[in-house]
Amino acid sequence: MRAIIAVLLMLMLLSSLAFAAQFYASDFESDTIGNEPAGWDIGFDGNGEATVIEDPLNSGNKVFAHSDLAHDQSRHDVGGNIWVVGDADWQDYVVEYDAYFPEDFYMGILFRFVDSNNFYLLDRRIGDAPEAPTFDIWKHESGWANLAAGAPFAAVPGVWYNFRVVVMGDTFTVFAKSKDVDVPFEAMEPLLTGVDGGFTSGKFGLYGLIYIDNIVIGDTVDDITTAVEPGGKLSITWGDIKK
Repeated sequence: MRAIIAVLLMLMLLSSLAFAAQFYASDFESDTIGNEPAGWDIGFDGNGEATVIEDPLNSGNKVFAHSDLAHDQSRHDVGGNIWVVGDADWQDYVVEYDAYFPEDFYMGILFRFVDSNNFYLLDRRIGDAPEAPTFDIWKHESGWANLAAGAPFAAVPGVWYNFRVVVMGDTFTVFAKSKDVDVPFEAMEPLLTGVDGGFTSGKFGLYGLIYIDNIVIGDTVDDITTAVEPGGKLSITWGDIKK
């Protein structure tokens, strides 16, 4: 009887893993400093070089720097490059990543990136007051449309922060916290939420002078269950990565 129960439990576990889909994960430790990270492609061939660099706060750690230009020359709207990862047919997905903002300027991440004219942007805005900067969600399609504006989160330059972006249907939910906060995102209120049905699929990308680390993209929140090791690096808790 115990053997039968054990077999049933194993089958249930394998079944749950079979339906899980972790699309991409990297802590950039296997990449070479000075090169672009494996799996990423150019979404817009603009100015600047995207490379793996030493963590500004920990020389023993590798991170992905989206541009090597000055903060006011790195954004796509002034000719800066865009690097993306994933497939054009990605529809709903959840992204967790660490972000570092080198300067107090506009920079962020892209989701449902179709091409360099059609995408959604989670944008860090300029601000130096205690309650600033703020974060917005924008849609770019023949111009800019603001979907959610003015959510305060004091992401000061020169510090690592942890983000989760949930892209489900026509709703986009953003969570943010300092790296030293031990509260799970599930127990937190969203930083902001945007709603739009314009783009139904697309890749994940970066925008402007932003550094990232420990990125995981999955089909659902359950698919991106991760643990960070004592050295601050990513430890995936199950399965192979689907790309």
